[in-house]
Amino acid sequence: VDTEGNELGEHDGHVGFTIGQRKGLRIGKPAADGKPRYVLEIRPKTKEVVVGPEAALEIAELSGARYTWCGQAPEAPEQEFACEVQVRAHGDTVKALAAVVDGELRIALVEPLYGVANGQTAVVYLGTRVLGQMTIDSTRSKVTSGV
Repeated sequence: VDTEGNELGEHDGHVGFTIGQRKGLRIGKPAADGKPRYVLEIRPKTKEVVVGPEAALEIAELSGARYTWCGQAPEAPEQEFACEVQVRAHGDTVKALAAVVDGELRIALVEPLYGVANGQTAVVYLGTRVLGQMTIDSTRSKVTSGV
């Protein structure tokens, strides 16, 4: 489906797709702008694979309720604090602002990340110190994509 919920094609199972995938989507017609579409979201419950423009892979915010602090937690975690975040084992860290809001750790990225999937781990750093980690439950794109 596209970001508006329009069915674009059929697949043999959502398990064979990854966030950011561009090839092998089996979409019947090209996008209106003629540009390639990418997997933006995988919805296991409905078996939907959401596709859209490459720009929608640019992530602005991560959040998750399953987070832990390593050692001492920030003094006031509900107040926004500057940090760095890493979402891939050998990837670079990016600058971010984080806070605990309504029981979730929410991380607003100062620099974008691309192709982040629910279920990935985000590691939070304060300088070179690991402050904590979170399992990503949801992401928000910098582009309004309906996802």
